[in-house]
Amino acid sequence: MAEGAALDRRTRFDHRVEDLDPETFLGRDAPLWLARNGVLAARGALEWELPPLALDVDGECFSFVPQEGGLRIESGVAQGAAVAVLGREAFSDWMQDQCSSMGLVLGGLVEMRRGGLDDLIEWETGLRALRDGRPAYAPGQVEFRGADGAPLDITRSFRPDDDPAEITHFLEQAGFLHLRGVFDEAVMDEIARDIDRAIPGYAPDDGRSWWARTASGEERAVRLQRFQEHSEATRSLLRSEPFLAIADYGGAGHLPPELSPGLNAVEALVKPLEVVEGISDLPWHQDCAIGRHSYDCCSMTVGISVTGSDVDSGELGVLAGSHRASIPPSGVHPRVDLPRRALPTEKGDVTVHLSCTAHMSRPPRTRERRVLYTGFQLPRRPNDLVAPPDKLSRIREGAPKAMGAESRDRLGRTLGFEI
Repeated sequence: MAEGAALDRRTRFDHRVEDLDPETFLGRDAPLWLARNGVLAARGALEWELPPLALDVDGECFSFVPQEGGLRIESGVAQGAAVAVLGREAFSDWMQDQCSSMGLVLGGLVEMRRGGLDDLIEWETGLRALRDGRPAYAPGQVEFRGADGAPLDITRSFRPDDDPAEITHFLEQAGFLHLRGVFDEAVMDEIARDIDRAIPGYAPDDGRSWWARTASGEERAVRLQRFQEHSEATRSLLRSEPFLAIADYGGAGHLPPELSPGLNAVEALVKPLEVVEGISDLPWHQDCAIGRHSYDCCSMTVGISVTGSDVDSGELGVLAGSHRASIPPSGVHPRVDLPRRALPTEKGDVTVHLSCTAHMSRPPRTRERRVLYTGFQLPRRPNDLVAPPDKLSRIREGAPKAMGAESRDRLGRTLGFEI
């Protein structure tokens, strides 16, 4: 495998995206997909015990039917099928990975006439197999090996002066890193004070912050976007050698965030106790869960511990090796036997996870924590658009509020906080 190829999963280009209607899909794309990957897709769907999936696209219905010998696509609603209702634009985006099944759900772009949201979300693995030839995950599929072929200790953490080749190999295998003692505690204390000074400059619905309500009724800012505009210490950190060195572990030329005015280069997160409303701690998910995996992955998300984190203050948890597995884009299905690892940190430590590594943050129990989140993106390819269409901004900026209570409750049953 070429250097960097392990973390560069991009297979699609935005300039090739088209308005794909059901007629064109069924007459042109579906026969090719079935001939190439129909057996693989059916095998995974049967192993995951997925029901047939029927799509009603502005009144035109057809079904994906898994069976021994290969996947079948038939007109109408197949017997026993889960039925998803969506528009043509949403269908086009889904078939071309501009949006995932999870993105359709969170964006309020799909309704289930029959079956549950979990049926639709789990069918993402079947669609990936059919469209891209990525087999749905099977227990025992992912192994963890060192460069010498020996079993890899996935509980290992690193320090900045450890062998970069070992760190890179661990990231490629496990999909995450815990780097100890990267930044001075005094710098973290200064950034904590900058967070306090910045909060009064944010407000609910300002389009650059997230807010939550606690059990006491207090409204708290929990995510401050474009935080580099409020903290010289943070700007200096993002230009520092210890920070920039992290990009090299990807081996794929990852680029640091731009610090130009108006760009969201880094976010400051505050994790309060007893949040009862709003998004603060997130259950198991992948950063590419709502779509565009094949256009953008793998980017590297970097968490900088302004305060320490542990089980009492709500640490990060990761699903080791999940970046190498085709699993449903949210929650952890009982069929997925990948190891879960909690990442407790000290002040000044750094965590890294890939955009398709499943992770979560546990709600704090007894004390708050603070963390900066930033990251590194893959470099543009020769045929990449300078400004690709932002299909996911509506979903990222609070579209879950548009979901009905019943839909949220049903979706919630597929998610979990346990590490």
